[in-house]
Amino acid sequence: ASMQAARCPTDELSLTNCAVVNEKDFQPGQHVIVRTSPNHRYTFTLRTHPSVVPGSIAFSLPQRKWAGLSIGQEIEVSLYTFDKAKQCIGTMTIEIDFLQKKSIDSNPYDTDKMAQDVTSLFSLTLSRTYGGVLQTV
Repeated sequence: ASMQAARCPTDELSLTNCAVVNEKDFQPGQHVIVRTSPNHRYTFTLRTHPSVVPGSIAFSLPQRKWAGLSIGQEIEVSLYTFDKAKQCIGTMTIEIDFLQKKSIDSNPYDTDKMAQDVTSLFSLTLSRTYGGVLQTV
């Protein structure tokens, strides 16, 4: 479907790293492929918000920069289904930086606490193999 890129409706949703649509277009938790040109495709998980105009898909500023999107740009959006048997992330490195470079805080951060927070956020998706058995963390 052809949709228009829009600005994310809330700061809270901007921090989820999900694209945001109207519930009339897609259901929350679905995944889509956003095609910005024939050779550029990006996969996003969706959230819904009633203020997003049907036919629009909203992105945070970092997402728009990453995908090279402009507000109002026409883009092709299609459903994407993951094959959990074949499409899994084995290892992931997470890089954390300040969104507002002007207000960088020089105080030390408790990286162990941050690791616990990330683990709890992804508790239903992080897993490990122990003794040949897949376990959810």
